[in-house]
Amino acid sequence: MYLDYFPYESLRPYQDAMLDDVYGTVRAGDHGVLMIDAPTGSGKTSCIAAALAAAPGKIAVTVRTVSQIDVYLDEMEKIWSKTSHRPTITYMVGKQKICPIADEFSGESVYAGCARLREWTKRRMIARLGEVGGKFYDPSQDRNAPQSVPGYRTFCPYYMMTREVFELSGKPHFRHSGKVLDLVDELREGIRSPDRFQKECREVCPYEVMSLSAKGSDVVILNYSHLFSPEFQEIIFDWLELERESLTLFVDEAHNLGDAVRALNMRLLTPRMIDLAEKEVEKYRESMGQARLPESSLDASSRLRGVEVIRTLLPRLRQYIQSRQSRMQEGEELLDGDLFRGFLYQGFDDIEEALSAATEVALMVSELELAEGDRENLQGEIEPSLAQILLFLNDVEMAEKDDSYQRKITVAGNGEKRRAWLEVNNVDPAPLVRRITDNINATVMLSGTLSPLEAYELYILGERGRAKKISLPNPFPQEHRLLMVAKAATTQLEKREEAGNRREIEEHVRAVIEEVSGNVAVFFTSYSMMSQYEPFCKAAARGVGKLLFTEPRNSEDLPAILDDFFKAGKRQGAVLLGVSGGKLAEGIDYKGEALNGVAVVGLPLGFYNEIQREVNQYYVRKYGQKNGILIAYTLPAINRGLQAAGRVIRDASERGVILFCDRRFREEGRGGVFSFLPKWIQDELLVTDARTSRAIIRAKVAEWERVRS
Repeated sequence: MYLDYFPYESLRPYQDAMLDDVYGTVRAGDHGVLMIDAPTGSGKTSCIAAALAAAPGKIAVTVRTVSQIDVYLDEMEKIWSKTSHRPTITYMVGKQKICPIADEFSGESVYAGCARLREWTKRRMIARLGEVGGKFYDPSQDRNAPQSVPGYRTFCPYYMMTREVFELSGKPHFRHSGKVLDLVDELREGIRSPDRFQKECREVCPYEVMSLSAKGSDVVILNYSHLFSPEFQEIIFDWLELERESLTLFVDEAHNLGDAVRALNMRLLTPRMIDLAEKEVEKYRESMGQARLPESSLDASSRLRGVEVIRTLLPRLRQYIQSRQSRMQEGEELLDGDLFRGFLYQGFDDIEEALSAATEVALMVSELELAEGDRENLQGEIEPSLAQILLFLNDVEMAEKDDSYQRKITVAGNGEKRRAWLEVNNVDPAPLVRRITDNINATVMLSGTLSPLEAYELYILGERGRAKKISLPNPFPQEHRLLMVAKAATTQLEKREEAGNRREIEEHVRAVIEEVSGNVAVFFTSYSMMSQYEPFCKAAARGVGKLLFTEPRNSEDLPAILDDFFKAGKRQGAVLLGVSGGKLAEGIDYKGEALNGVAVVGLPLGFYNEIQREVNQYYVRKYGQKNGILIAYTLPAINRGLQAAGRVIRDASERGVILFCDRRFREEGRGGVFSFLPKWIQDELLVTDARTSRAIIRAKVAEWERVRS
């Protein structure tokens, strides 16, 4: 069925069952969903081969980070080189990552700078059309084409090469240039990394080439935001010419999907947005005075009412934010909806009518291209800040009727750098996900930590039985790994500072640092806990001649630290301290001797505050006490722990030690998570106290050394 697309000589253990289910789900269509929980090494990426064999149309792959693109590009290269098939593939990445002049935009976003230069470029091309005479102008054929000086751009030379301008009925019109269309055809003849792709676009805009190429490719790789942002969902299908009924969707690292959709379904309101919106309103008032709007007296009256509403609301919004910023401590709090709405709409008889009148003005601001914002949509147009504010206020009103919407205020920084903003978001990702899955051919969700599947099905899809679910055993030899769980140690609040409990944690961690040769990592539940245990870990590392590295708060420092850590693994070894759910515990591939042991200290539950309590209550009302708390609070902690543990043993030839240093990983019932762990982990966990963990690790390491020698 699909082996004609399969680029390997043999299948891995259990891989055939997974590929069979992918082929069957995609072939059957009917909006089917397949959820796959398969450990590292199961060959999940090769599911694309089964989908290609069965898909009736295009395949879209959604990824969370740009680094995941390379995994699928490598797989497609193998299909090209090892089979008779050459499916075309394109990816979409943000302009800030691929724009050739991104570094030149200072004081504004790449999107805002790009929108400005595009408009200037079109004006320059129209002027050049008049200069050369005739009805048509192609910049790529113009030996005297205007020059744009780096750092002082008056137009974008890369965008100019993607367009031709022609005159029709006395008006200028634009279309894609022959040069960019030829380049798209040329680049489809191979598979290129983003860096190489950018270089081969030469003087043509890479972003324009990507978007054009995606329309004609068999496989297109997108970021989560492209498909699951409520603002982009409708646009992306038209923009990339995706046919819903024939589209097959792959969701990579699907354990992240629910939280990612929640983040995408959030609206912010900042003081800067208010400032920009006020400028937009004043521009609109000027346009009315200049009679740019052909309208009836009734229309004019309605729009004047809208302006009046906006000019009342914007200062009140600023005043509210400033008041909370000055009086609130750093952090986030729930927004008192009654207090906020009472202050904002004081004197308004009908809130719905007021927002409707204001929305009419926001639409006109957009139509007249009066936007002052620095946020661009997928089609390259600046979205007015006024429109964003009104969408925020409409969602605030939605929260009065739908308890899945949560309103809050956040204050960050201190002193002159102190700032505040308002947020409203939908804490339930299922409706937004279902808008996609229920309207396309089929969906395949893949992850190495999608356990328990039943809980993720409820969280992501909102319905028991909506998906077919499969969970694969670990394909790597069991003798290559040692899985342990603490018998007594815990980071539960009531036990955390007990002297005996601290000694248990320290001795477990010391055993991993001292007995596992080479590099090891210790992941804690928070940065504060990592700092608390850092002196102890440093002393233990020094005792066996290992260097100590800690996870930085600043992402920019991460590559240098990882580079030094990996180099240390080739010498005496090192100890890496990080946070479960942090930068080092997910998404980093510690291959070979880069990591030989991991200790996950504590069950990494999120901070429990009034905001989390409200989320818990929503899910308890929806799914009952047991499932509600599991989905809202416990599930993310399980995933953080499994992701951290999964940094060890990334290949069948590797060996490693994993210690879950919290008794809740072995307990069932209230507070325990043992029954929610993957079956292969449940079967292999050795329960040990601090006195025996050292001996167990030492014996296992010695066994591996004998095998190697």
